[in-house]
Amino acid sequence: MRSSLLWCAARLLWPRGAVGAARRPLSGGSRPLEELFAQGGPLRTFLGRQAGSEAHLKVRRPELVAVVKLLNEKEQELQETEHLLHDENEDLRKLAENEITLCQKEITQLKHQIILLLVPSEETDENDLILEVTAGVGGQEAMLFTSEMFDMYQRYAAFKRWHFETLEYFPSEIGGLRHATASIGGSEAYRHMKFEGGVHRVQRVPKTEKQGRIHTSTMTVAILPQPTEINLVINPKDLRIDTKRASGAGGQHVNTTDSAVRIVHLPTDWK
Repeated sequence: MRSSLLWCAARLLWPRGAVGAARRPLSGGSRPLEELFAQGGPLRTFLGRQAGSEAHLKVRRPELVAVVKLLNEKEQELQETEHLLHDENEDLRKLAENEITLCQKEITQLKHQIILLLVPSEETDENDLILEVTAGVGGQEAMLFTSEMFDMYQRYAAFKRWHFETLEYFPSEIGGLRHATASIGGSEAYRHMKFEGGVHRVQRVPKTEKQGRIHTSTMTVAILPQPTEINLVINPKDLRIDTKRASGAGGQHVNTTDSAVRIVHLPTDWK
């Protein structure tokens, strides 16, 4: 049951579109989202089974419990507001329509938040990351697309108030981008960017096309978490240091100089 829910969540996190692997926010009319949260559906069934063990969930997933509770309250509020659409007072009906629109948007956001909370977290979610973009199939148009994607990630980092440092940048002849790498650091940077990795594609009429034909171009994105700094303490008593000296004719310098040193960590036998 758990694996099927994660598969449904993955389908929502990687929707189909012109850009292959890019993740976009769910709209209010997202059919997969409504099917997943339909009464009697897999997610409703899963959350219903967990209702009996709410105390256990509060210990392990307090955020999920709070969001599910808020979703139930908003759905109940929506049902009560919909009854006002049949009221004789026209002003009250208009007010109800506005409240329904606002409530539907909040419900969609809560459903999306529940899906994200169901995806298991990783130890590297809090880490900074290295972004690498490379032009793929499509010639100069692919390089232009790569440049646009790199600029998009840079603007997104500025929007999230992350640190963005360009490490490598190899432009093309007409303003595109062959390859680039950047270091991105900030709160939960890797958690928000890790799903961007993969092949992205675009279908459009390129600037280099004179006959108006649609071309397909690709580029690849790699997202690598940066390891966190650790304080490593090694007890000198756990080390065995072996030294080797050359032998044979060669004078005093050969016989008195340590020409090879081997350090062995005794607990792990690492050399």
